[in-house]
Amino acid sequence: MSSEFQVKNSSIVNASQPALAHSTLPSAQPVSKHQPAASFSQTLDNVQLVASSKRSQPRSSASTKPPLNRWRSLHFLAAHSSPRIKRPWLHPNFNRVDIPDIELQNILGTIPQSSIIERTAWSQSITPSASVAPTSSALLSTTQPLTLADYPRPPADNGQGIHWIPTVSQAPEVVDRFVNEAVSMGMKWVLFLNEETDIGKNDYLVKKLTKAGIEPIMRIYTPGLSPIKGDIKEMVQHYKKLGVDYFQIYNEPNLMVETGGKYPDVEQYLDLWTSAARQVIDAGGLPGFGALSPQGEMDDRTFLQQALVGLKKRGLTHLLDRAWLSMHNYTGPRPLNDPDGFMRFRQYDAIIKSLLGRSMPIIGTEGGTHITEHVSEEKQVEMVTNAYKYMREQREPYNFAYTYWILANGHDSAWDEHALIRPDGPTELAKALKKMASGAR
Repeated sequence: MSSEFQVKNSSIVNASQPALAHSTLPSAQPVSKHQPAASFSQTLDNVQLVASSKRSQPRSSASTKPPLNRWRSLHFLAAHSSPRIKRPWLHPNFNRVDIPDIELQNILGTIPQSSIIERTAWSQSITPSASVAPTSSALLSTTQPLTLADYPRPPADNGQGIHWIPTVSQAPEVVDRFVNEAVSMGMKWVLFLNEETDIGKNDYLVKKLTKAGIEPIMRIYTPGLSPIKGDIKEMVQHYKKLGVDYFQIYNEPNLMVETGGKYPDVEQYLDLWTSAARQVIDAGGLPGFGALSPQGEMDDRTFLQQALVGLKKRGLTHLLDRAWLSMHNYTGPRPLNDPDGFMRFRQYDAIIKSLLGRSMPIIGTEGGTHITEHVSEEKQVEMVTNAYKYMREQREPYNFAYTYWILANGHDSAWDEHALIRPDGPTELAKALKKMASGAR
């Protein structure tokens, strides 16, 4: 998700940190760092106190015109009402999202046959390991390409992931509660946001996740497609010591909201990604590639193919020897066996193998089925639980995790409807996931 990230009015965020999400990092000053935490709901969302104190005050003329990207202003975070943005993958345009088989073949057909190495049997022979010691020789080496089995996995890996609260940090009591919620739903992978190269604010979260047997994935939160500020290597080294191996660099670069309103530019993305990826790798981390929107202005599969070709032309495909592909396989109302929805990883893998001659790990960092006019709550429960069952029982060796968006919301109401845990309690989907994790029938 991109500018569509909005955090909630009475849910999860801690006012001690700016509340951020997918799109552009706000440039305004953060909300006060000294809001009291009285009741549980206030603890989860102290920013509401700031907003409440301003309800009766007239808005200035400067605030009447929303910025191009709503995340550019932290004043938005203290506002109680804002127009809701409909996410296209929750209300899909089927004509836009579909790529006919012949067109997908044309994408693959643009790749020189001489660049294709037949190693399909090799990739299919690899089975996911239950866990990988962080001191494995392949993982520590900066020259030896990693096999799928070399990539770290959580203990008793089941491929179930969840997107954490979409803010860059939370109070310890919030972390405690929602790590427990993630565990109760059987989650083994959690993606969280870290504000660029900040060190320290997510230490407690990472320690709680790893102690719970959950594999943490950090998304390095940046203001759209812009250079990451600070010392990437130092930040990666710090969090790697705490148990973070996976670092997603940039998010949905095929969306114009991430590119300042310009049509997505693969070469611009590669310029930025390769620079950051080198630093992540030098620090011992594993850089995430892609994180493409399923309905960007530029088709995600076309973007992926062009990006891989671009890396080959630059002579930089070795960076992918230690990388992984971030995936946003939202379904909308599409059935689980639809190749353009949940099964999107198969199209990605076909493109990757045709260019690299091997599979890369594909890790979902967003996804899910959400309630819309096309999807009832009953249908949502059926689809998401079946998706998780697929991951537990049938997933491909390269398909590491399916990650639902989101565990709990922040402090704006726009995305509260997507949260598994809400101020009034768990949703029916959350209850079903807890039941499934407990083994109850």
